[in-house]
Order: sequence, then C-alpha cells, then structure tokens
Amino acid sequence: MNEDYLITLLGDFTITHGNTIISDKNNRSHKPWNLIEFMFAHRNETMSQDDLMNMVWSEGTSDTTGGALKVLLHRSRKILDELDTGSKDELIVLKKGQYFVNNSLSIVTDVDLFDQLCKRAEKRKSESGRMALLEEALNLFKGDFLKNNQENWLIPIREYYHNRYISAVFSLIECYRDDQNYEGIIDICEKAIGIEEHSEELYFHLIDALYRSGHQAEALAAYSAATETFYRKFGINPSKELKSLYRTIIKTTKALETDLNVIKEALTEEGEAQGAFSCEYEFFKDVYQLEARACARSGDSIYLGLITLTPAGASVNSISLNKAMDDLVKAMNDTLRKGDVYSRYSVTQYVLLLPSASYENIEMVTKRISSSFYRKHIKKDVTLSYRMLPLDPKV
Repeated sequence: MNEDYLITLLGDFTITHGNTIISDKNNRSHKPWNLIEFMFAHRNETMSQDDLMNMVWSEGTSDTTGGALKVLLHRSRKILDELDTGSKDELIVLKKGQYFVNNSLSIVTDVDLFDQLCKRAEKRKSESGRMALLEEALNLFKGDFLKNNQENWLIPIREYYHNRYISAVFSLIECYRDDQNYEGIIDICEKAIGIEEHSEELYFHLIDALYRSGHQAEALAAYSAATETFYRKFGINPSKELKSLYRTIIKTTKALETDLNVIKEALTEEGEAQGAFSCEYEFFKDVYQLEARACARSGDSIYLGLITLTPAGASVNSISLNKAMDDLVKAMNDTLRKGDVYSRYSVTQYVLLLPSASYENIEMVTKRISSSFYRKHIKKDVTLSYRMLPLDPKV
C-alpha cells in the first residue's frame, strides 16, 4: 500500500493511513503513546537509547534499562500495527542502537504544512495571496501541539507553534480589517480565544468587529464575558483601551425610531426588578455624573462608597477569592435598595452609589452589608472594609 501516513500533532494526535485512524485521545497506554508522540515530534532526528529513557522515565524509576525500552518499543509498535498497512516496514525503526522515524515512507504532518504556509505568507507581497495562505494555515491549527500530552519535553515545541499561530491570527486580522471583513475577524477571534484566553487584544478585536458589523448587543455581551474572565481567572483589570471601546459602543447612535412605545419597551428592564442595580463601571461613571447634576439641583444627599476585600494571608487562591466576591454581591443584593447602584471596580473591589441617603443611613447600610457578607462567607480568608464619601454636586 502506497498511501501517505497523515500525522496530526496540532490538537489531538492522530495517524491516518487509508481508512484507518488511530489516536491518543481515548487511549490509556500512556508510556507507549508518549514514545510514539516523542518520535514523531522529533521525526527528522535520530534518538539514542539514553535520549528515550530520559524522556520516558524522567521521574527516575528503577526499571530504566535498555530491555525495558525495547519492551516499550514493542508495545508502541503494537499500537501502530492497528493501522494494518499490509507492509513490513516499521514506522519507528531501531537500528544499531539508534531510534528514528522511517522517513523513507510517505509521511505528511500538519505541523510541517502549517509552518510552510506561515513562511510563504510572510514572503507573499499581495494581500489577497497572503490572506489565502494564512486562512489555510489557521484551518490546520486544531489546538496546541499534542494538547493531550503534558510532558515537560513538549513545552518549547508547543510554545513555538502556539506563538506561530497567534502571530498568524493577528496577521489575518490585519488583512480582514483592511477588507472590512468583520465577520471573518469574529470567526478567527472566537476560535483563537479558545486557545489564547488571556489575550485582551483578541477580545478587543472580537468586540470591535461585533460592534462594527452591527452586533451591538453581542459586542456588549462579549465585553462582559471578557471582563469577568480577566477578573476571575487572571486577577487583572480591563485596559483603558477596552474600556474606551465599551464606552464607544454604549454611546452608539441607534437607528431612527418614531414609535415611543417601541423605545419604552426596549428600555424596560426584563422581569421584576430585584435588589440594587448592577452595571459595568463605564456606565457607572455616567450614572455618577448624572446623579451629581441632580443633587446640585435638588439638594439631596448622595454617597459614593468603595467596598474592598483584602486577603487575610498569602494562601488565598483565585477560587477562594472569586467565592468571596460572589458572596459580597449576594450580600449587597440582600441589603441595598432598588435605587442603589453598584459596579465592579477592580479584582477585589466594588463601588456603590447610594442616592437619598443620610450619613446615619449609610452607617447602617454598610454594617448590614458587612454582617450579611460574614454570614455567607464563614471562612476567615478575607476581610471586608469600606469607605463612604458624599458626592460633590455638579454645579
């Protein structure tokens, strides 16, 4: 049989020959698959017995002998025999104490194709040609290099292809922006975020493309999802650029509407209003400025508050901190009035706006929030503190 061996290493590891596919995805034979994957990751190199033993038995077990390695090679070949090639040629060869992939066979790998396409795209002068090559390259990338394998030897190889992929993504986004192909940007950003979740730049391009293509509601939802991810998973605040994009979106002029009932329906909060009003910080600033103007006219007292959770020790992890912040939100919803407004200010802080409140009422409100929080969050891993200041009227 003369068919190619098709090897995928980007995402799930698979070997395809004819109509037969074998994969590491659901196989529990860890060491044989690790050996196979190591050999194909270094398919153009020759490996000594010591190279393979150091890789397979990196934890230093007592059975690290040449005989044990030959047994492991036999088990690996048994897996490869499932391909039923009808040929006596081995994919992994042992010759004179050296191990190597049999490149005399016709072997095609997705990583080689991916790398070639990226290099050709970098040299292509025409944007349409570069765009076509980048699209083809990104379609090959199904996930990080050997994503099911967590061995240390993979780290530099995985990082190389990961960085290559992200660079190709941003190059294609640039091409799509020139063509105003916002739907294309949305598609590649949604896929790329699944691989590079902590990249705020990807979220920015996704939200911007949603906004520019007329999907304002989806853009706002994506912004909320992004800020929640940054707060909860990475413990960082959204950048000024992302916040500025959010403000641009919420200030977008909508299509002319003459039916006031339609506008009223769009503005009405769904369901019965429960607890205080929660909003994004950029919107909170607008509410603050509006209330500052109103209190200058009415003379009413309005207070701005800041509630902070401080970790009680260095051992507090992100999961515990997220649980504490969730309990704080529940405490505020149980305590604050429907006319009060609050917003996430940072990883461990919320800002509050309390209209029509006296200093005495503020003292009671903050004590109730604190008591409610400590009833819900019984672990002593964080402490709650707060500050309150009256608004300066906007005159």
